[in-house]
Amino acid sequence: MIYEIFLAFLQAATEFFPVSSSGHLALAEIIFKHKPDMFFFVILHLASLLAVVIFTRKEIIKLIGFDREYRKMWIYLIIATIPAAIFGYFFNSRIEGSFSSPLFISSAFIFTGIILLFTKFSNVFSEINWKHSFFIGLFQVLALFPGVSRSGMTISAGLFTGIKKEEAAKFSFLLSIPVISGAFLLELIKTPINLHLMYSWIVPFLVYCS
Repeated sequence: MIYEIFLAFLQAATEFFPVSSSGHLALAEIIFKHKPDMFFFVILHLASLLAVVIFTRKEIIKLIGFDREYRKMWIYLIIATIPAAIFGYFFNSRIEGSFSSPLFISSAFIFTGIILLFTKFSNVFSEINWKHSFFIGLFQVLALFPGVSRSGMTISAGLFTGIKKEEAAKFSFLLSIPVISGAFLLELIKTPINLHLMYSWIVPFLVYCS
């Protein structure tokens, strides 16, 4: 249980920075010689999802209420979600396999850093549209692998398309909701649940939320 709580703290410390919290969790598992527990990783990301929902609650209320300003946002979010949903479904085993490779994870960290560095050369020149959404969605596919930051990829992609930093960040946060929810449902279907596992997951989840 102490180890799971440690992972919860690690997740909380890295989640809202563009450094790939999943990559740090996977490295911790490798260092301490644990087999990566994908469902546990998703449970910790659910805690992050709760934080995102709280942070973007005003935008979510507008989306649910089909606010005129946010009607197109529904379409953009769906378009941006499709690439990761398709890739994650058909290549899930390969994605999970990469969580056991320290070389892959280390390379992914470097790749994330390079992408973030290139955002310094981006300029604001357009508003978000369906093409931008699809481009952001393609970058999100890369973030299915450990070591590649989801927020780093999606915000960077938004900046590369020329949209404002605030708009790119807001879209990135909203986009995390269907992705994390979908990952949770996929792992839930695959994972047999018992009381011991639930206890080992719920306590770290509460630690993270606190």
